[in-house]
Amino acid sequence: MNSRPFPARVLAVLAIVLFTGQSAALAQDAHALFERLKTTYETIDALQARFQQTMSTPYSDREETFSGTIVFQRDRYRVETGTQTFVTDGTVTWVYLPDANQVLINDYVEDETAFSLNSFFLNYTDRYEVTSAETVQLDGATHYLLRLKPRNPDTFFTDIAIWMRDRDNLVTRMEVTDVNETRMTFHLEDIQLNPVLRADTFTFTPPEHAEVIDLRS
Repeated sequence: MNSRPFPARVLAVLAIVLFTGQSAALAQDAHALFERLKTTYETIDALQARFQQTMSTPYSDREETFSGTIVFQRDRYRVETGTQTFVTDGTVTWVYLPDANQVLINDYVEDETAFSLNSFFLNYTDRYEVTSAETVQLDGATHYLLRLKPRNPDTFFTDIAIWMRDRDNLVTRMEVTDVNETRMTFHLEDIQLNPVLRADTFTFTPPEHAEVIDLRS
């Protein structure tokens, strides 16, 4: 008895059904992973890590790379690199430039065109939604690559990709692209959760003989 082949139309319908089912499952997984990430970071009071940041633009063949340490606790954070120290207590900011021996003091105002890891982790669920997820390997560990898009289409940062480590739900890498197609890549290492912080972590005392420029209103 000869078997009759499936008509092309039937095969096409089956393919659509399978693809639609797979897409729905992936979307469901992406939202579940996004919730895992949210739950983890909601329980973190403070975070400290070493980081490396690379920035590239379509207008230059050169990449800018710098590294340092970051510690943040809600709206307070401290970033130290080889060329500057940036500290805020959520009200006042201090920027120390050792090469110029200057300290700039100003009121803290969030700049929507400047990407801040601290601000992202505080507000990402309000500002972004997850669009896809996939399992990847990074630094020998299983991660989930989540891609986010802004809820507000007028947001300065248009695309964000985050690598969430499976074993602890921590973000170890991020790629951020803005409206000018500038791309920033962050790598986080030696992540410490809820470290014991000194009382002066989020304030800054100018070194002796440093020039202090106070720009506060």
